[in-house]
Amino acid sequence: MSFRPGLFLLITVIFQLTVNGQATAQQEASIYKGLRISLFAFEVIKQKPDNVSLRLQVVNTGRLPVSFGRKGEKPPESLVVELDTLQLPAILQGRENLVSEAVRNSKVELKPGEMLEGLKLDIKFKPKRPEEKRNAPEAGSPEKGCANLVFDTAYIVEYTEESMRLHYIIRNAGNLPASLLGKTGAEEDNLAVNVYFISGNKLTRGAILADGTFIHEGNETLDGILSPDQVLHGELKISLKNRTQFAPNLLFELDPFLQINDCDRTNNTIVVKVEF
Repeated sequence: MSFRPGLFLLITVIFQLTVNGQATAQQEASIYKGLRISLFAFEVIKQKPDNVSLRLQVVNTGRLPVSFGRKGEKPPESLVVELDTLQLPAILQGRENLVSEAVRNSKVELKPGEMLEGLKLDIKFKPKRPEEKRNAPEAGSPEKGCANLVFDTAYIVEYTEESMRLHYIIRNAGNLPASLLGKTGAEEDNLAVNVYFISGNKLTRGAILADGTFIHEGNETLDGILSPDQVLHGELKISLKNRTQFAPNLLFELDPFLQINDCDRTNNTIVVKVEF
């Protein structure tokens, strides 16, 4: 008896459907009905406090033609919109629905397998701030959740004899959103990041302040909210004038002025070791 790959594939598919259950197969079929587009190659063109201009590519990954947006034509309700979330700019992570909605309001006409390059979107953003409350649980009360800001990483982008350009990534490791902007509208009560020159790997009295920066609305963040597991990217440039061979390393500190409701401040620093 000869081996037929097509028959083997058919048997495999039937087996998988049997294992997963008929209800699962019917559920997937009700979601995807042949109309599907995928979004990728995202590029931020312009960023403001209330909107983001984005350029991206769209490909019809379904088995049917997709056409909508002409003369107010709405996309079919059965259209599935997929995003390459790994390539989505950090400023839009956690807000994938805004990108999908902006595409649905655009003009798209693609045959199966066809690609649309350079689609431009203007994503309007309405700030939503959580109620001002203390995220850290009160002493003796049961743990209900909180925001917990940590450094995912920090590194040197550019290193010269006179200065360094540094990049850092902050993540909310908690289970509640963190509000990064203060009540006054001035930058002084926003989340701040300080950088120190240190000798070892801890912040001590002998640490030398290199410089610091505040998080700005419309720059590092759109609305000042960092959702659980969402990340924020930032950069700053520091002078090396006060750096010595006895304090060659860099220590990044989150929220040095204690403006943010952060339930765990023991993880608010990260060290980058640098040879002098």
